[in-house]
Amino acid sequence: SVRLSVTPESEKLLIRVSDTGPGIPESEQARIFQRFYRSDASRARATGGYGLGLSIAQSIADAHKIRIQVDSEYEHWICFILTF
Repeated sequence: SVRLSVTPESEKLLIRVSDTGPGIPESEQARIFQRFYRSDASRARATGGYGLGLSIAQSIADAHKIRIQVDSEYEHWICFILTF
């Protein structure tokens, strides 16, 4: 399932998008915004993709001065946090 929440904090706004998918190991979380990086290469080959989606999201966030982060518990959930 996918969950979306919007929370005001001080003078900022946090948008969280989370799901109960496989998550990302902590050791790989720092690299997922790099161009062409795919966390699980074997699964990515089977389902397609080029590893550009999160890199593009990071570029858009940077252009609009939005901070984008990831938090995840591997094999349980993943959450992307956007700070405006």
